[in-house]
Amino acid sequence: MKIKLYIAFITVLCGIMISCDDFLEENPKGTLTPQTFFQNEAEANLALNGLQGLMDGPSNYGHCGTDVGTSGRDVIAAGWYSYFYKHNASDNYVLSNWSNQYAGIKDANLLLAGVASSSLTDKVKGQTRAQALFYRAMFYFELTTSYGDVPYWRDEINMEVVAPMGLTPANTIQEEMIDDLDEAIKSGYLSTNKWNENGSRPTVWAARMLKAHYHIWMEQWDEARAELIEVTENSPHPSVLPPYGEQYKSGNERHDEVIFGREYLIDVQATGGLQNQAHPNANGENAAAKAVFSDRGIFTRSSLYVTRWSFANSYDPADARKAYNCYGTDTLADGTNVTFNWVYLPKIMGCALPYSDPLWAVNEAAGKTQMPLRLFKMSDAYLLLAEAEFMLNGSSTAALAAINKVRQRAGVADLTSMTIKDIQNERAWELVAEGFFGRKKDLIRWGILESTVMELPQKEREAGVYSLGVSRAMDDSAAIAEAPMGRFRVLPIPDAQI
Repeated sequence: MKIKLYIAFITVLCGIMISCDDFLEENPKGTLTPQTFFQNEAEANLALNGLQGLMDGPSNYGHCGTDVGTSGRDVIAAGWYSYFYKHNASDNYVLSNWSNQYAGIKDANLLLAGVASSSLTDKVKGQTRAQALFYRAMFYFELTTSYGDVPYWRDEINMEVVAPMGLTPANTIQEEMIDDLDEAIKSGYLSTNKWNENGSRPTVWAARMLKAHYHIWMEQWDEARAELIEVTENSPHPSVLPPYGEQYKSGNERHDEVIFGREYLIDVQATGGLQNQAHPNANGENAAAKAVFSDRGIFTRSSLYVTRWSFANSYDPADARKAYNCYGTDTLADGTNVTFNWVYLPKIMGCALPYSDPLWAVNEAAGKTQMPLRLFKMSDAYLLLAEAEFMLNGSSTAALAAINKVRQRAGVADLTSMTIKDIQNERAWELVAEGFFGRKKDLIRWGILESTVMELPQKEREAGVYSLGVSRAMDDSAAIAEAPMGRFRVLPIPDAQI
């Protein structure tokens, strides 16, 4: 289904759903109500499109300030402080992330209530309910893994009830979301096709992946393993992973490996997302690098997204993934070898890189993209399965088989034994700037955020990094060291909400 339908959805609902004050009036003006709106399948689908439009991935917060990535800008803008351990309860990201998730929950609750009382057929009701449960579970996953204990409700918003509402323990919410996902999976109303054959809507495999992420976060390893075995053994997605670069090629955005993603409007700038933040920043580069960008016709923009040099150097030289994730050197027409200040990510730059296998035939128009956020992928399923197997039985045959599926695609040698560090490294090399957890939440759930960030200055110095890169690592490390342990494992509840 074309995501252009979002425009229609926004137009139809902007008067009743975007203004929170108006929406929460006891007697809203007009005649359009949940009971009169959801009268046919097209209207229900418009509402589902709106829920997809409210989703987001780990984006800047999940990448920057980790051992994998940082910012290539000379100055960190105030709006980006939350990504670099400088946030407080009044920061824009802290508030906007909170507000976006609750906007999605509000709309999902409205849809669930409206469809239940509508005259739609049982089939359409069932399909709509199953998908709405999935989206609501997505929003609550982001809230509970980012903020911890939060206000929780499952019904249409009533301001008199919500205003005095306290906090519900995160694990209580997560258990109920797992139950909702289980209902959606068992309902028979979610498609068993691939995501790219289902109009980009959630499938039963997407629901199983989300359920697995909940179980992994809660360290319910048996339950996670069961869901991941279903995905890797019984889904129509490729069990033998295709070449890494194929999923990023122009025209191949809905690749078979993608189990679920968030799409953007065609030919519209993806504001705030990783796709329009990965272009090199000429002002933060040396003269030779600027000449390379000019010669290659590479669009320069903000470069909030860059990978760290110490991370780029950690790849095995034979690893096929490095070329798609690390662009830090090039050669001028006169044969001069150039090393950039920063390392960029060709797979999300939308340009004719890498040279060995260009993802785009021509460079994309400035700031425009058709690339989805790839939230669930088969490689992530295998790596999570390897982790669950390892946590249950150590370096077992099953754990090694799962992690080696990913390594074989990368062209590196199979592991014959493994540790948790192997899993942590493999997730970094495979899922740069992608995945539902994002690197920061991976570090948080492993309990190694603080130690990892505090090691960065030395690693960056050893990598011979540009001085600002070392300085940025030192700033991140100092912020972690000066704060109480665990301070940055959850975001503060916004002041305005308190």
